[in-house]
Amino acid sequence: MEREKIDIFGVNFDNLDMDNAVQAINSLIIRNKKKNSTSFVVTPNVDHLVNINKNKDFKKVYEKASLKLVDGMPIVILSKLFKKPFKSKVSGADLTPELFELAHNENHRVFIFGSQPGVADKVAKMYKEKFGENFCVGTYSPPFGFENNSIELKHCIDTINNFAPDLLFVSLGSPKGEFFIHNNSHLLKVPVSIQVGAAIDFMAGTVKRAPIWMQKLSLEWFYRFIKEPKRMFKRYFVNDMYFMKLIVEEIRKK
Repeated sequence: MEREKIDIFGVNFDNLDMDNAVQAINSLIIRNKKKNSTSFVVTPNVDHLVNINKNKDFKKVYEKASLKLVDGMPIVILSKLFKKPFKSKVSGADLTPELFELAHNENHRVFIFGSQPGVADKVAKMYKEKFGENFCVGTYSPPFGFENNSIELKHCIDTINNFAPDLLFVSLGSPKGEFFIHNNSHLLKVPVSIQVGAAIDFMAGTVKRAPIWMQKLSLEWFYRFIKEPKRMFKRYFVNDMYFMKLIVEEIRKK
């Protein structure tokens, strides 16, 4: 069945709610295991849209993704104003726990690649305690700059492939995570990979997520800025100002 698409801000999104997104990812896993092929999923937010429109290489990565799910209430709200309404936000932070549940129910093997040392291990331990020791989840936190070291990069890929996951969560930040998946897709023997942003940190409790009321009011970005003003200032108040240009361009299309 062909999925509904929404072309907005330079990305051809898949218009799916959370349940259908999880089902679509499960279908990709099952299909790719049979065909011995791979796919990857992205969840573009405002910052990603800016980088996609500024960086042609990053745009090419996004165009290769099998699923593009909307992450960010500003995009959801604006889609309604442009008469291209999304069914719901499907952020990496919300999707990741749902995919762990899917993995448990469908006996999928999971691997978490990235995050600071010990963070992914904490999440793995949490789910083993929840689902039992037979739940297959592996982790590896690579050293800084691993992508530029051919020996370490090979070690990372071999570590992932030797575990033989059905689902790979990449927690390297954007665009680093998306580039890692895309650039090594011919080597990674994983049915489905997804860059999940800060989801693993949220789940481990090392980074606190905005309260639900702030998420619903499209203020999650502001909460993260308050928590990490030095790191987030350039992203939100310099880089993301380019988003205003994308809004104007979308208005001109009408």
